[in-house]
Formats: sequence, C-alpha cells, structure tokens
Amino acid sequence: MTKTPYENFEKIPAEDRQRILNACIEEFAQHGYRQASTNAIVKKAGIPKGTLFYFFGSKKALYLYVVDHAVRRFTVRYAELAGEMPSDLFERLLYRGQVKFRFVAEQPVLFRLLYNAFIHTPQEIRDELRSRTGEYAAASAGSLTEGLDLSKFREDVDPEKAAALIQLTLDGLLNKYLGTFQQISPTEGLALVEQITAECREYFELIRHGIYK
Repeated sequence: MTKTPYENFEKIPAEDRQRILNACIEEFAQHGYRQASTNAIVKKAGIPKGTLFYFFGSKKALYLYVVDHAVRRFTVRYAELAGEMPSDLFERLLYRGQVKFRFVAEQPVLFRLLYNAFIHTPQEIRDELRSRTGEYAAASAGSLTEGLDLSKFREDVDPEKAAALIQLTLDGLLNKYLGTFQQISPTEGLALVEQITAECREYFELIRHGIYK
C-alpha cells in the first residue's frame, strides 16, 4: 500500500503533532520561509532534527504542510464566525473585515504566517501555494459581490472594482495593526477590533461618495 504524504507525522499522538506544529508556526511566522531555521524548530519542539525530516522530507514540504494547516484553521474559524452577509457593499466588506480581525485577535501568530505566505511568497513555492488556495480564493472573491444591492451604485461604477478598492483599504488597515495584535492579549485584541472598525467607517465614508449615487 502506497503511503500518503506526511503519513508518518499524522500517526503520532495529537499532543506531539500540535507541539511540533506550534514550533513550526512560530518560527515561520516570525522569520518567513527563507529565513526560518529548522534548527530552531526542532529545539522548540524538543525533537531530533532527523525526526523532523523523517516526517516531512524537506523544509519546503514542511512549510507547505504548515500553511495547509493554517488555511484549514482559518477557513473553519471564519465559517464559524461569519453569518448572513449584508446586501450593502460597505457593510458587507466591513462585516467580512470584522470577522477576519476577530480571527487575528484570537490567532495573531497563525495569521502572520498566512499573511507572510501569501503577501511575501518566495518565488520557488509560489505555484504550490496558489494551487492549494485557488478554490478558497475563488469562493471568497465570489462572495464579495453575490447578492449585493446594485441599485445604490452609480451607473459608471463597476461593483467588482469598487469591492476590490474597499478590500485594499481593509487589507491596509490589517497590515497597519498586525504587529500590535501580536503584542496584546486576545481580550485587548477584541477591543482593538472595535477601534479598527470605527477607523474603517471613516475611510468608507470618503469612498462611498465616489461609488454610490
């Protein structure tokens, strides 16, 4: 019977798997793919270096496994936090942003790993990462404009481009506060979400006049 990838790792006790994953997430989140040290990972995880490569084969395979794990964690938690999307574009994107910010407040290190993976993607693993997240990205993009109240838009405005513009604003604010989330408690993080939401509304008011009638 042919072994599946990572089968040896997935056979070990859940507690041991999580300890190793936590060490990997911390190292890759802090240093990125290229600068991350497998020596630092095995030291934090409390395992021999040979064991790490027995489980994953290479640093690249290890990184892809950790990113897969992070994407699954994010998508599951996003689905748990999200509800029915508002029909107003600004309220929808603000709502989506709040859900993402709440996840960042809960899991700042995990989100930094994802952020670095998809914003600062090394060329040598770009194709592998895109193939892993293509379905999620397509579903996320589709949900931006599906069911929107289009009657509010000026006739010369493309709703998809308007949504992309507002999303860039949200992403910029997330990047602005991402480091802060890593330095505060989850409770403080949730309070920061409220502050960011208020700031989002100020920017949205500026954009709204150029998009809506």
